[in-house]
Amino acid sequence: MAADTPLPPSEDWLAASQEGRYDDAVDIATRLGSHTPLTRILLASAELKLADTAQWRAFLHYKPAFSSQWLSQVDSEHFFLSERGKTDPESELAATLAAFYATDAKTPLRLSAYCRFVARRYWLAEQLPDFVGQVPEQPCPEFDRYVDYLDADSLTMIFPTSHPNSPSSAFGHTLLRIDKKDQRPESRLLNMSINFAAEVPPDVSGAAYAIGGLAGGFPGKFRLLPYHMKLREYGQIENRDTWEYSLDLDKGRVDLVLRHAYEMLISHYDYYFFSENCSYHLLSLLGVAYPDAPLNEHFGLWTIPVDTIRLLNEQNLISDVQFVPSAIRTLRARRQQLEDTEGKLALDALENGLDSIDNPLSQLSPERQAAVLDLLSDYERYNRLKTDPSALGTSGRERAILSRRSKLGVKTELANVTAPATSPDKGHGTSRVGLQYHRQDKLPDTIEFQFRPAYHDFRDPSAAFDDKAAIEMGLIGIAQDLEADRAFLRRFTLLSIESIEPRGDFFQPVSWHTNLKWERPHSDARHEFTFNTGAGLAFQASENAPAVFVFGESDLVDAPGLEDRRQWRVGASAGVQWEPVNRLRMGLELDYRHQVGNHYYEAGAEGWLGIALADNWSLNVDIEYVKLPNVSTTSRLSAGIRTYF
Repeated sequence: MAADTPLPPSEDWLAASQEGRYDDAVDIATRLGSHTPLTRILLASAELKLADTAQWRAFLHYKPAFSSQWLSQVDSEHFFLSERGKTDPESELAATLAAFYATDAKTPLRLSAYCRFVARRYWLAEQLPDFVGQVPEQPCPEFDRYVDYLDADSLTMIFPTSHPNSPSSAFGHTLLRIDKKDQRPESRLLNMSINFAAEVPPDVSGAAYAIGGLAGGFPGKFRLLPYHMKLREYGQIENRDTWEYSLDLDKGRVDLVLRHAYEMLISHYDYYFFSENCSYHLLSLLGVAYPDAPLNEHFGLWTIPVDTIRLLNEQNLISDVQFVPSAIRTLRARRQQLEDTEGKLALDALENGLDSIDNPLSQLSPERQAAVLDLLSDYERYNRLKTDPSALGTSGRERAILSRRSKLGVKTELANVTAPATSPDKGHGTSRVGLQYHRQDKLPDTIEFQFRPAYHDFRDPSAAFDDKAAIEMGLIGIAQDLEADRAFLRRFTLLSIESIEPRGDFFQPVSWHTNLKWERPHSDARHEFTFNTGAGLAFQASENAPAVFVFGESDLVDAPGLEDRRQWRVGASAGVQWEPVNRLRMGLELDYRHQVGNHYYEAGAEGWLGIALADNWSLNVDIEYVKLPNVSTTSRLSAGIRTYF
């Protein structure tokens, strides 16, 4: 066929590319030999084996599959330009090169491949010397605006701490903030952030939400969001402290990550709460800058957000750490800076209005009036956002407070907030193994091996963790009966959550807990399955004083060894927890349950001691007394060691 003879439509590779048939374009160009520009860059890429490079696999998020094959974790069909792209890196690279010749977008995309898949394009242009001469340049104004608007110089990993009241963020959350050069800290609030989260329809029930999150039933997507909105959501609405970890990435790597983020905005992954979650895929996003050692390769069945921060630190990718207190921590700090009489004035104003404290407030110095009014203003803002997270502007009560505050002519003093002594990445590992020795009245001694995937309980070392919240998941214990010399499943705790939040003058939270567990106390016993819920109150005189709590309890029980196998029990518990000195925690708890509609009851008392031997080692001692109907009180003494990783 002469070079100037038009090709029939079926043999026109450029037309095939323009129509979005990128695989066909590759096949046609390959049959035509080296006569087309596409063929020439395909040959060059094949010679360099670009499809086999770690960088190309990072762009497409390929992971090894069975039989030496590859499988991308991306679940959007339109992310792949080849019909075989999800499993075939070579076909995807060839189709990508063919797609760069098309000036039109392929539905459902709005932009051409040249302007959408910019990270791939920049990299291929660097690898192929003739790329610029062979592939016609296209204007990409939307991407240019993206680059200019972000004006990125560095990236900061943001870690809002764990939040027991939010199932999707019970172990914390991570997102990336995009920072400009030489910014003041306060101006960074106006920067953009990259957030990855599940997109859940508003009418999904709690059960469907849990099942979908566990089974990958929701799409997880990257979104660009103003950082101040996310900080308000976490710090002012959900009462979560935030840690900012500046990443030690050079400008070239920052640009590469953001080009890839631009590609990922049109794609999604199947979202799994425990594995492919926010933190996992932020690592996969950062991973394009470190393709030879993929960051998310360190995680498999579960990904705990703080563990990803710890990994970044181990890889020397963190250059600085900053703490941003939650609204409630700031309010408590302001309250502590007031005298008792000033605090009472603030409470009176909240209950009866600002006018009710006009005279006593006027008798204070301008500086002390300002301190009271600053607390009131911050509290009113906190309460407004807590009630309506989307609220804008100020309320009438806020305006009245601010109006009076403005007449004092006194500069607002920042609250003296004390940051936690240990940042989250310096705490104990979130997974745990332990060995416990149990001695029980009239029963054989046992040794129990325990494994817990996540996360923290009150007897673990408290450094870097919230000492008022405990979350455990997947705890399994296998015991050995030392007399009968046989092993048995001692316990399995699917989930245990406890929040002991002390009440004070300004805040009256409800403490609560729940657990779902299966237990077998000794090798000859029948199992007992319990679903427990409880709610109550907690009090603490000062930050370092013991925390005292009381709960109302409800248990649904399945116990084949009892006369009534299935029972509903109600009762109460009360206890105290205290850390009198660093690394030493102790607790005492009293429990009583009574079967509804029958005589069966259980009463117990338990005391425990947890000693942090090192960051990832602890020693635990536990003594428990139990009283059952028609049975004398029995006791159990346990001692064990735990290690964390």
